[in-house]
Amino acid sequence: MKLSPNNPLRRPGYRFFMLFHVATAIGGGFHFVASHWVLYDETKSPASTAWLVLSYLMPPLLLLPFCGVLADSCNRRKVLLLSTCYVLVLDCLLVAMIAWGAFRPSHLYVYAVLMTSGSTLFWTTLPAFLREHLSKAELLHANSLNTALVQGGYLLGAGFAGVMYGRLGAIGSFSVAAAGFAGAALGWVFIRRWFPDRPRKSKGRIGLRSFFDEFAEGLGYARANKPLFFFALFGLAPGYAAHMSNVLLVGFSTDSLQAGAEGFGLLDMSYGIGAMICGLGLPVFLQRFGTRATLPTISLFLVAASCILVSFSQSLVFAMFCFACFALFGQLVGILANTILQRECEAEVVGRLVSLVNVVQYLLAPALVWGLGVYAELPRGHLVHEDSLRDGFVAVAVFFLLLAGASVFGTYPFLRRQEG
Repeated sequence: MKLSPNNPLRRPGYRFFMLFHVATAIGGGFHFVASHWVLYDETKSPASTAWLVLSYLMPPLLLLPFCGVLADSCNRRKVLLLSTCYVLVLDCLLVAMIAWGAFRPSHLYVYAVLMTSGSTLFWTTLPAFLREHLSKAELLHANSLNTALVQGGYLLGAGFAGVMYGRLGAIGSFSVAAAGFAGAALGWVFIRRWFPDRPRKSKGRIGLRSFFDEFAEGLGYARANKPLFFFALFGLAPGYAAHMSNVLLVGFSTDSLQAGAEGFGLLDMSYGIGAMICGLGLPVFLQRFGTRATLPTISLFLVAASCILVSFSQSLVFAMFCFACFALFGQLVGILANTILQRECEAEVVGRLVSLVNVVQYLLAPALVWGLGVYAELPRGHLVHEDSLRDGFVAVAVFFLLLAGASVFGTYPFLRRQEG
């Protein structure tokens, strides 16, 4: 297979990175299905899954500024290794608690808070690590491949977990997740063979005052580059799509479609397939047609349309098709925004700018998630459907229509200037 000159898969180190990163993602899919299914099976309440999603969302709001500074001031490979080891230890403790009979579903709320503390540091540092070791021309392919293989692996793992959950149970699913994190930890140890550690510039003593100075530097960079920062905010579209659909998906599969755990896993798998198609096809599409200024707006509108079609679906197969489209168009906006952020931002402040963008996500996401969970608990919907779970997807579509309207003032002018 002939690869383009800008495809990072030409590098053995990047191929090794993708190998262990995909294995981690598949394990993460097992973790996702197990945690959400255990809780919903116990409570039968969309509000309980909303609380679980909130437990994943709240810590990053406090941690992201620190994570951004750490990503820009410390050895990025070691930060990624330590955050992966931290999550591995938590997963092993959870498996041990289940094996000893000490586990209760309510423990998942505490587990989510602790788990997301490590993952926040990881996902803030990873874009900075890639920016450090890849050329700007390779970033589009890298982000597309990450989406295709990592998101796809994560959600394909969720699909298999849904189908196999009856045999594996909670302890088996969480054990698969732990094995994935263990493989990732080994990967971060050996990847320095191809991506050697880069020395960080020493700025004197590390303390609270130093942290505020570093954070203020990143904030000043964002204020000086407002068009780039505002454009980068639209890279949050896939995150919002995932958070809000996670609130509805278990109940929608169980109660609206009557498809059970298998349907839940297969819907997640279809999201992964949509993400994979987007990641593999986007570089080819952009190479042929270019980055049109209207592309993010059209994509966000199609996300909303897909969401409305999900709400009307009467069969699992049609819902899977619509959910794949939902993922495809949402990921397109995310890949485009994140790639341009990495290209245009100075390498020394990528971590801090990524953390500031994500702060905006975690300021808004908890309110959206909780409101959606409360709405899904209502006896009947108030927009289109009487089924409040189906109507919840219509509410998500309204959110993305508003986002599409905002993109006319955010992404369109920025990309027009890029074209000029």
